[in-house]
Amino acid sequence: MTRLTARLTTRGLAALLLPALAACAGTVAGPRPTPQPVIRITPGPTQDLPGTQTALALRSIPTPTPQGLYIVKPGDTLAKIADEFQTTVDEIAALNNIADPNQIEVGQQLIIPTLLTPTAAPDVSATPTP
Repeated sequence: MTRLTARLTTRGLAALLLPALAACAGTVAGPRPTPQPVIRITPGPTQDLPGTQTALALRSIPTPTPQGLYIVKPGDTLAKIADEFQTTVDEIAALNNIADPNQIEVGQQLIIPTLLTPTAAPDVSATPTP
């Protein structure tokens, strides 16, 4: 191949390739926007409860207080509690490990000695003598 033929071939190739490359490159418009995420919220199943069942569930049912237990109310003092249950402040304080009888709190649970049932002791006078 001669020089002339090589030049023509190179020019011909360049003439064909340059428009094709330009068409592929396109124009640079900047970064593409981020697509918005698709969020689907599906509500959970609902329960069809009659009104009476809901009212029953919301009703407050008090639990029984264990025997010998007293819960301090607003305005209570150990002296008032002791008078009410015919015992002494010292007995209540000792039984409940209270160092300062003036420091009781509303809602505090106290064991009252006079409310406790004594354990059944064997009756020694009822034993027969031989």
